[in-house]
Amino acid sequence: VVPNSYAKLAYEPAGIHADEGANMFKHGDYNYLFYSNGVCCGFDTKKPAAGEEYKIKVCRSKAGVMDFRDADGKLCTEGGGTIVLESHDNVYGPGGQGVYDDPTYGPILYYHYVDTTIGYADGQKQFGWNKLDFSSGWPVTTAADTTSTAQTT
Repeated sequence: VVPNSYAKLAYEPAGIHADEGANMFKHGDYNYLFYSNGVCCGFDTKKPAAGEEYKIKVCRSKAGVMDFRDADGKLCTEGGGTIVLESHDNVYGPGGQGVYDDPTYGPILYYHYVDTTIGYADGQKQFGWNKLDFSSGWPVTTAADTTSTAQTT
């Protein structure tokens, strides 16, 4: 990548083209591109159709290579992206994520979400986190085995 140049890493060609909040995380031989996809906000006034709400996706590439692909081999710039975390149980619209390599727990995915038992307004969003397991070569969320506010999949 040339300094001060633009490189498209992910793009959703369908619908409202909502990809944002990208975060890069190096693990092993790969760079993982985590990003939010879907409608993020205003759930209290208009919920999007099921599956169109915020979710966290990932693509990966070998270090130094810019062709990020999902687990099926589809380019992230062509609508690819493997879902890491989506709405489930009382967790709705997770996104705005980052990944941190915690010295105790290992890779941690952190994000905001709507707790459907509290409310859907933007000001009611909660903070959640999960450990990530990369043993398959792709990040999978696992329980956080702690008494914090972590949400599990």
